[in-house]
Amino acid sequence: MARLLIILTAASTLPLKDGGTMPTGFWAQEFVPAHHLFLEHGHQVDIATPNGKVAALDETCFAPEFHDHDAGRIFNLREQLAEIDGWRTPLSLERLALTGAKYDALFFPGGHGPMVDLIDSAACGNLVKRTLAGNGLIGAVCHGPAGLVPAQHAGAWLFSGYAMTCFSPEEEQLAGLADQLPALLAERLAALGGQLQFGAPGSEHVVIDRQLYTGQNPASVEKLAFIMARRLKKLGSLDKDACGTPCD
Repeated sequence: MARLLIILTAASTLPLKDGGTMPTGFWAQEFVPAHHLFLEHGHQVDIATPNGKVAALDETCFAPEFHDHDAGRIFNLREQLAEIDGWRTPLSLERLALTGAKYDALFFPGGHGPMVDLIDSAACGNLVKRTLAGNGLIGAVCHGPAGLVPAQHAGAWLFSGYAMTCFSPEEEQLAGLADQLPALLAERLAALGGQLQFGAPGSEHVVIDRQLYTGQNPASVEKLAFIMARRLKKLGSLDKDACGTPCD
């Protein structure tokens, strides 16, 4: 069993270019399926946010157009989210960073919220660096890769040169936000040295490079989380094989 930390945003508003704001938060359909898959594979899952604040849910994620206008799907997603207590009573990223907490993997769901509070979180950067140093896995989907930006050492980004993906500029354009946002995540990651790869808008697209596992959009989360969960299970088996018989 691996120990995994899901890192959620606590930011409920997103600043716009014109000085206004729009509601934001995490996207439930990028959090709930991943949480379910990790538990289904027998892993221990903790949830954390900046300063341990209640995670901010972007209610827009329940809009009918994001669920093929299927009211049953929306009801099921709300019901599954309600059954997860951890996003309402999360751990503090800062406390985890300070106490030296170690995880086998980190996972960053999207929603635009991470572009507000995770993208410059020193605690987030410390946890990413610690997990990488311990040969752990880092997963992020859609705008979740914003949480990777603070993982820098001596002025260099730890993921420079890595193949990766995130919500594409074309998808931002189709969502009507490309011209409203102060910066696009894809451009920020590319400027740091990320080697961005994109699939067709709205299509499942996962990129894996070394310890980094990224997904482009909500359609990619189940495949991404499944691959990570299976890899963590395999790594756990390898660890047990290495420790001899019997192995506790």
